[in-house]
Amino acid sequence: MYTPPNSMEEVAKLFSGFVIAIDDVWFYVTAGHVPRAVQAGMEAGGQFDVWRLGDQAARGPFSHGIPFDFDFDQWIVLDEQAIGLDYAALPLRNLFREALERGKVVPLTKNAWGDHVTEHDQWVLVGVPAESVAHDGDSILTARVVGVALTTTDPPDGADAKAENQFYARLTDASDKVLKNVEGMSGGPIFATKKDEDDIKYTVIGIQSAWYKSDRIIAACPFSSLALGLEEAVTQARNEHPSTA
Repeated sequence: MYTPPNSMEEVAKLFSGFVIAIDDVWFYVTAGHVPRAVQAGMEAGGQFDVWRLGDQAARGPFSHGIPFDFDFDQWIVLDEQAIGLDYAALPLRNLFREALERGKVVPLTKNAWGDHVTEHDQWVLVGVPAESVAHDGDSILTARVVGVALTTTDPPDGADAKAENQFYARLTDASDKVLKNVEGMSGGPIFATKKDEDDIKYTVIGIQSAWYKSDRIIAACPFSSLALGLEEAVTQARNEHPSTA
């Protein structure tokens, strides 16, 4: 919940993200502008409270999410909007990881990493749209996780230098019936699916970053760029501190 500066009215705020595992280290991943906006709100005098990690999609035992503390200094953030770099990752402390595991959350591991240039049948964006968030003014907060189909498209007008570090997709006609606006889904994963004999394989290929509303086009940052950087950082840290491996 967020109370803006010079206001007494609380506003429900949710943002999208997902969990990955590199070796035995878990990270919560979202778009870089998400934690940056939270920090900016705090610095302006706004108040955030009742933080939760929402694991309800995993249908675990925590009906109201997992208590969480937000500390901007713990985040790894790359937020260079002018050139389309928009990444954030939070190494999850054991307390939060164990709660997520108990809640049946399964992180995305390296075998599920993919690339947006790989052949695919369908792209799907998953997240929590702001239009679905509701608060009863007391204690009940509701929202829904949605998956919307995407089709590849060229960069929209105004993308400019961002197009060097992003890829783009348009909501399909079918998605229009499910979702009016993707606001709130920043940081959500984009999956590529491919039918393989009797199975459907999926990989995570991107992190939703921006929304060109008039064109119904989303911008995404390639997931592999972040994942490989985090993998290198984990390897380096373990080489420097082998006793913690």
